[in-house]
Amino acid sequence: MSIKEQVEYAKEELTQDEKLLAGLIRIERFYKRNKMLILGLAAVVVVGGIGYGVMGYLKELKLEAANTAYLQLQAKPSDKKALEILRKENPALARLVTLKRAVAEGDVKTLKELEKSPDSVVADLAAYHVAALERDDSALNAYRLTSDALLKDYAAFDEAYVQMEKGNIAKGHELLSLIREDSPLKPVAKMLAHYGIATAAKGGE
Repeated sequence: MSIKEQVEYAKEELTQDEKLLAGLIRIERFYKRNKMLILGLAAVVVVGGIGYGVMGYLKELKLEAANTAYLQLQAKPSDKKALEILRKENPALARLVTLKRAVAEGDVKTLKELEKSPDSVVADLAAYHVAALERDDSALNAYRLTSDALLKDYAAFDEAYVQMEKGNIAKGHELLSLIREDSPLKPVAKMLAHYGIATAAKGGE
């Protein structure tokens, strides 16, 4: 390399160093001017990260507590303490557990309370079971005619059964015919229709 080339190379290196130094000076000035803002943002990021970690940990604790309470209720449905824990940690699951127990025990009072539930599925199922347990054909009819009712076929079957008990065989048949062909209740509905006809024949003798 010639002397001229060496000089040019040295100048270029100096220029690069000067540019780097100037950049560092600008960064330092920017940092000094905005030191509090930068530190504040860093603190927010750190606190946010810690908060996220804590929230995740608390969520895990809530999930574990809810699962434990649910398992305790499976073993002992009357465990009021476990139910309270479940209501606190997982209200939606607690409502389903309460619904299941109320249906199993025929607890109409609790079912009527669940009819007011913010959970539309729980409220729907509670309404059906109240009408079925009370053998209220008017309530069953009202439930069945609700556009978004989940158990229309069951309501039709129960209403038909009540009507047949009252001797209204034709009305019972009409209701049973409303049950969908692909419904698991259809075979039982056909048996009930046959039983109704047999009852009517006996009554006419």
